[in-house]
Parts: sequence; structure tokens; C-alpha cells
Amino acid sequence: MYNSFYSADTLNDANGDEIDNGFDIDVYAQVHRFIHVTDKKIFGANYAYNVLIPMVDKDMSIDAAGIDASESFQVGDIILEPLALFWYTPRWDAILAVAAILPTGDYDADNPAAIGMGYWSAMVTAGGTYFLDDQRGWSVSVLTRTLYNGEQDDTNITPGMEFVVEAGIGKNIVVNDKWMVRPGVSLAASWQISDDDIDGDNPFNAGIDEDDHKQVYGFGVEMNAMYMPWLLQANIRYGSDFGAESNAEGDCINLTFTKSF
Repeated sequence: MYNSFYSADTLNDANGDEIDNGFDIDVYAQVHRFIHVTDKKIFGANYAYNVLIPMVDKDMSIDAAGIDASESFQVGDIILEPLALFWYTPRWDAILAVAAILPTGDYDADNPAAIGMGYWSAMVTAGGTYFLDDQRGWSVSVLTRTLYNGEQDDTNITPGMEFVVEAGIGKNIVVNDKWMVRPGVSLAASWQISDDDIDGDNPFNAGIDEDDHKQVYGFGVEMNAMYMPWLLQANIRYGSDFGAESNAEGDCINLTFTKSF
């Protein structure tokens, strides 16, 4: 189970300059992930499939536009990942996965606090972890996600492709025969890598520039603790945004609990 708390009061324009409009947003998301790792092998990898079901609470305001909207805890856009391949070796692990993001969350173009995005997306995930020693102590990891978006309901806007990178360095420390901890630092970046496609005139897309590409970077620290007899893990991460263009800059705390069977 993932718990994510995000808060931002800075909104930047396409040049990275802050827009002085009284912007403020707070989002809490509780995401339940159910994953089944099968006994099947594909290209030497373990085959798995999973589903992520988010429950989201959102508050958003923009003083200059007279916007003050909120949506209570409700189902967001569900992610179905029918194909996930995991490779495990003594010195490196890798993942390749394909998923669909379904527009199951409630969406209304008139509601800036709408929980859903209002469009379908396909997502390709690829990444790996390299261990710097035979004991799998120090590790360096990189995970990428590429999103291909469909047309948004009501607005006739097809958002551009997105490319997301997460990277980190961590150290596994065996405390005793029951506990293991892993402190680490992380970097993240998100870029829009193609133009938006606006189909026809629509009051919802007035003033939108197809050439504006969103981007944002982030830096974070985290701590993972595992109780090995129960195969139970808890992870807490703090991240802070910087370098945003056509995007918000904020802070995020993620608290994750994982139980393996």
C-alpha cells in the first residue's frame, strides 16, 4: 500500500518563472497494489501482472482566478499492468513492463480538482538495479516510464508524450537476523517530449500553447526497513521539486508498506 502526500504553492510558466496567482494544491493518494508473480518464465524473466487502485483526496485553489475546489476521497485512474518481466542475477536486477492507465476517476473539465485525468494512457516501464558488491550492499538504480496519452474528454486535447526517470543510490544494512534497513538518496525528472495536439476550437483549450512542454525535477531521501521473518517492508521518502516549467513545484512524502507471500 502506497500513501502519498503532495503539497505545492508554486506554479511556474513555460520559462520557469513563478506565476503570482495564489496557486495552492494539496493531494493525498492511497494506492493499493496487487501483484502476482507467476512460475512462468519469458526470455528468462519471471512473469508477473498487477493492478494499482488509487483513492485520492484533492484540494486546489487559484486566488487570481477565483478557483477554490476540492474532491473528497474517491477512486482515481486505475492502472492495469498485464505484462511485467523481472530478471534477477547476483549483481543486477531488471524490469520491463507494459501497462494501461484507465480513465476510471471522475473527470469534469469544469472542475480543476477533478480526480481523474479524463483520458486513456499506455505506459512502458524499463529499468534496473546494479549492485556494486557481491553482498548486494551498495546499489545504483534507474527506472524509466514512457507515457503515450489519448484524447481528453471535453477539451479535445491530446496531451504530449511524457518521459519520467527515477534514479537512486542505496545501501542495504543487515542489522541482525530479523531486520534490514536501506537508506538512500534519489533523483527524479519528468519531461513532456512531444507537443500537445489540440483538435478544433473549444472554450476549454483557449490560451493553451501546443508547444509548451511540461517539465520538473526532484531530489529526495528515503529509508526502507524490512522485518525479514514476515517479509514485511516499510519505506518512507521525502522529495522536493525544482526546475519546473509549465508545472507546479512542491514537496511530497511517500509512505509505503509491502507484504510479500
